[in-house]
Amino acid sequence: KKGERVRWYVVTIGELANIHTPHWHGNVVTQDGHRTDVLSLNPAQMATVDMIPDDPGTWMYHCHIDEHMDAGMVVLYKVEP
Repeated sequence: KKGERVRWYVVTIGELANIHTPHWHGNVVTQDGHRTDVLSLNPAQMATVDMIPDDPGTWMYHCHIDEHMDAGMVVLYKVEP
């Protein structure tokens, strides 16, 4: 819901070419005190980020790498009012 903290755990596993750029539409996350809507994850890297959504709606969450989006690395998340 709007204003409630959500913790996201993101990880990339696999080989050298397995770089990901998770991107949240509509809201931002906080990582190490910085607000952003996109991360860069190298192979075997993980991150824990927090979101306090302030924009209700249904939003896209996806990887910005074209081949990954084409392969289905895209989903919707919903923020209730």
